Amino acid sequence: MMSRSTAATAAWLALAAHGPAAFPAASAVLFPLAHPSAVAQDAGASVTVNEEGFAARAVGEVAGPGGLLEGDAGIVTFEDLNTLLIWRDGKGPNGDAALRQLLELRVIRAKGRAEGIEITEAMLDDRYRELDVEAKAAGSAGGLKEFIASQGVELEQFREYLELSMIHETLTRRALGIPAGGEVSGDQQQIWLEQELKDRGFEPREHPWDEGVVCISGDVVITRKEFGDHLRSQVDDADEREACYLILLERAVRARMPEVTAEGANKALDREIERRAAEASANPDYQGVAYDRLLEARGLSIEALRLDPAIRAAALAHEAVDRRHDDESLRKVYEEERDFFDSRFGEAVELSVLFKNATEEEDNPLVPSFRKVERELREMKAAIAGPEDFARVVEIHSQDKSTRERGGLLGQITRAGSSKELADLRSAAFAVVDATPDDIAGTIIGPIRIENGVLLGMLGARTPAPTWPEMRDHVHRELRGRFLNETLDRRSVATYLDPR
Repeated sequence: MMSRSTAATAAWLALAAHGPAAFPAASAVLFPLAHPSAVAQDAGASVTVNEEGFAARAVGEVAGPGGLLEGDAGIVTFEDLNTLLIWRDGKGPNGDAALRQLLELRVIRAKGRAEGIEITEAMLDDRYRELDVEAKAAGSAGGLKEFIASQGVELEQFREYLELSMIHETLTRRALGIPAGGEVSGDQQQIWLEQELKDRGFEPREHPWDEGVVCISGDVVITRKEFGDHLRSQVDDADEREACYLILLERAVRARMPEVTAEGANKALDREIERRAAEASANPDYQGVAYDRLLEARGLSIEALRLDPAIRAAALAHEAVDRRHDDESLRKVYEEERDFFDSRFGEAVELSVLFKNATEEEDNPLVPSFRKVERELREMKAAIAGPEDFARVVEIHSQDKSTRERGGLLGQITRAGSSKELADLRSAAFAVVDATPDDIAGTIIGPIRIENGVLLGMLGARTPAPTWPEMRDHVHRELRGRFLNETLDRRSVATYLDPR
């Protein structure tokens, strides 16, 4: 991190916060799909996307003649992307922060123009060199250029922020009567800006700003396009790629299901939202708060959900599986892939572990032998009186960092798990489950050898095998995910963010 010892550095860093902040998109919480995220890396296609001015486009067979995304259907414009982000984030905390950032930048620019303040290229170069010296003095071997790159800010964008920081300094000096070149603190600049915004007033317009204006502050007008572009600049690249994919996914699903009328799609959407509302209602974390109120707290609405491509694609995927499968055929899928489903959703027990490295070699000076570690762990096991003791011993002795940091917690292991490395551990755990009808929490098992060491395990709560209705839901969800993945592979989507 650069030194913040001067007002110049502090001023730039304050404005640098207006660059890519990588805040998490609302989609991560409210718009999950049934399959994992991935990123297309089609460098050749991404050049075309950049050159043609599109946010994203479908590539490959799906975009070819007769493909689901042939022609304009396979193109995502920046307006398409901005619209989605405005509906998702425009009214929430992320949107509020982005609007505030944009308004501050625009007010500084407008006020500087009104007072005739001009920052020349030579002045920018001088300030850049000054900051570069500071960056190197603070330990950044590559200087300011390296620091800028580490913050994910383009050089051109940095120079714009640097110019605005210099205008901001000059405006603050004038307002406070500080001579040119005099010290001005970041706090003084912020106080001036707060007062300027207060004096100008703030007139918000109604979301989603279909008339084209988001807000007015004095002579500064923030348009919907400006806000959309700025909001998009604040979103993490992975979330932006995901948004592009979802826009194209919904189109591809609609093209794959031409038999579904507009009325049918709307009814499927109604059912999808009802299911999500019911899930939220059953979630004790929400304490009975109505679904629309939960959405409102995040700057969302039922209308926003109805327009979101993730929700629309999920609704149609549910419809597709419902049309293809009844209870009998879902059961058949389960029976055919029983190991797969049982290993993920079947009977399970929570397990915590204490792990120590070991080797077959009796005379290895760096790693003790299996026999020595097993003897050591048997002694530890005899001294462990309960879960608190186990967690304490794990903290002191366990050599697996990831589980040690969680008090030894490995997680749930299922009876039908496929991991060969943990087969003996699984057998030992479920031998206790089968032999003990009562509470097994706190039971210690082991020592148990695995490939590169020995461990003790402590059993926690058991999860019984799901009923068929519960397993049927898991099977249905898995088939929905497969349907969506089959409809549009992420590798078939190229975005303007992809490497050139």
